Amino acid sequence: MADESVLHVKDVPALVGLFDGVNAKLAKCGGITRAYELAALGRALGFKLMLGCMIESSLGIAAAVAVAPLYDWLDLDGNLLVANDPWKGLVLKDGRWDLPSGPGLGVVPV
Repeated sequence: MADESVLHVKDVPALVGLFDGVNAKLAKCGGITRAYELAALGRALGFKLMLGCMIESSLGIAAAVAVAPLYDWLDLDGNLLVANDPWKGLVLKDGRWDLPSGPGLGVVPV
């Protein structure tokens, strides 16, 4: 699984034949749109896809959850390591993130 080798969509083609999959992180690749593009190209090139995260707030994790269905594996727990997360609304229920129903990503400031 290519992890730190993947920052941008343009990095993916050079990984063909070297890895079976790629790990994207929204905080590194540029957000929701870039993660979508990375997933589309990765799939087209035959890669398995993982969506990871950094230690980040619930806002960052909510953005990742929004594109999570495009990926095979998820590692989206960085907000659980933040002592004073400035966002609320994202709920972990039965091992799955439940996006709030509010506007945008649904999370709101504390």
